[in-house]
Amino acid sequence: MANLFAYRIDNHGDNVRPPALQEARARARAGEITEADLQQAEDQAITELITYQRHLTLSCFTDGGFRNADYRSPVLQSVAGFSRVPGQMSADGFGAWVVDGPLKARKPIALDAARFLLDETGYPVKVKLPSAAHLAAHTYSDDLTRRAYPGAAALGDAIAELLRDEIELLFEIGVKFVQLDNPDYSAYLVGREVGPLSFEEALEIDNATVAGLEADEDQKVALTVGWGDHLDAPVDTARAEALFASAFDKFTFPYHSDAAVAQNLPALVPDDKQIGLGIVDATVAGLEDIDTVMARLDLAIEQHEYNRIGFLPQRGFQQAAYRPAALTLEQQRRKLEHVETFATMIWGNEA
Repeated sequence: MANLFAYRIDNHGDNVRPPALQEARARARAGEITEADLQQAEDQAITELITYQRHLTLSCFTDGGFRNADYRSPVLQSVAGFSRVPGQMSADGFGAWVVDGPLKARKPIALDAARFLLDETGYPVKVKLPSAAHLAAHTYSDDLTRRAYPGAAALGDAIAELLRDEIELLFEIGVKFVQLDNPDYSAYLVGREVGPLSFEEALEIDNATVAGLEADEDQKVALTVGWGDHLDAPVDTARAEALFASAFDKFTFPYHSDAAVAQNLPALVPDDKQIGLGIVDATVAGLEDIDTVMARLDLAIEQHEYNRIGFLPQRGFQQAAYRPAALTLEQQRRKLEHVETFATMIWGNEA
């Protein structure tokens, strides 16, 4: 059966930053090198990552998030209206940001970075962005944001419009795969709430980002619905079915532990959607046991046509440049090779 552009051997994105890049970033902060010098260091690191991904025979290439401070940065650093809260971190250790004025794009969100990737490769390119609902839930403030937006849902609508415009531009220049991350759904799907947005509001915002997008057959938009948190409670089936009925082409799940598999989210995905299974843990150096992972994959393949499934790590390897990576570059390489091995075991040379 033909490959349905499932991008079977995938790199979640946000790779471990190489030492030379981290040194250049530190020197730029200290004023010892210019922004142009830092960009040159980023270009070099991304070019080396492209070669590395080519050796791994990945189905699509990313820039590893090497131009970003953290996984939200493409939007936070490109759109006026977002402000960093000095000295504050979110509960999960990321820099705290707030919306304190009307949002307005100052520069393309991801277009320039995508053009560099496209110029450097002959392979499908993936661009990873935070979802609109995720950003709205974590940057809305009753005290500061209400000057520009009457509520978190209105803020989310504004971010969705910006992201939708950006995705259209990315598809126009030839990007094949866009991944939106909203790890908050892992809480929503077990009945918990996240910030000021209800599940219904979050879903409406993220769906508005992609509903009706014009795309070629091989151009897909995926939604990451969690990184492995909130695995301690049963899934609200009605919420899951509503989420998977949204306009995304593909849904990516953590599938790296027995707890994640027990939630059995892939079983609730309709047959016209693709599935990304995060089969290796990006935070633990040890390699997963092959028989254990294959048994988990057997369960997923029993439920879905295997041509609609792709594999990837359960999350990015270093989602913020300012936080230490859990794995070394060599350990990251072995994890990605492990993903490649499982894909080859399932699809052979067609992987």
